Amino acid sequence: MDDRDMSQNQLAASIRSKKGKSANHKLRQSGNIPAVLYGPRGNIMLEMVEEATCHFLEKMTGMHELLPLTVTDSASGESWTAQVLLREIQKHPYKHKITHLDFWELPEAKPQTFRIPVHVIGESPGVKNGGVLQMVVREIPVSCLPSDIPSFIEVNSSALEIGDSLRIQEVELPAKVSLSTDENYAVISIVGRAKEEEEEEIVAVEEGEEGEGESEREDSADEKEKIEEE
Repeated sequence: MDDRDMSQNQLAASIRSKKGKSANHKLRQSGNIPAVLYGPRGNIMLEMVEEATCHFLEKMTGMHELLPLTVTDSASGESWTAQVLLREIQKHPYKHKITHLDFWELPEAKPQTFRIPVHVIGESPGVKNGGVLQMVVREIPVSCLPSDIPSFIEVNSSALEIGDSLRIQEVELPAKVSLSTDENYAVISIVGRAKEEEEEEIVAVEEGEEGEGESEREDSADEKEKIEEE
């Protein structure tokens, strides 16, 4: 398989017949990556050009990006294209090299369940007032067609005061995307104390220190008067 088989907007792979550690080792030595495509066609063993594949994967926006994968069967000369998700990347423990890839082919006309990353937007008044934004969950389960998978889900924190939470049923979802859970747990929350409370405590401490200082000065003056009388 040649680098020219892969365009800027798609991945390319060839079906491989040999499997096992020895075959995969030889494949990597020749500058290719072993891979597997899972899905309605069964589990298909693939090989992919390492340099071109790595170059393509570097441009990905995330693991939820739908990718066109063109597969060629060298034995028959036939090829076909599938819409896939990158399911897993295996890397060498200390070399900067990909050792194996898993892809998942999705039925285009059937909704699927995905876990989509959360991106927080907006400036919380609670954070401005000394609170801390806490990510309770980092992904949201949604259902949609493969062609409608969002790269991320935005959650808006601009109305949250200290002690407030934004729950999953309150999250605004993109068109054609729905939640795949009936639960209503918190996605983000604002925790901590208000600045006014902290300032009041600081003032109270300072006043206490001043009172102690005055008391010490009064005690010192009393001792001085006592010595002079003696």
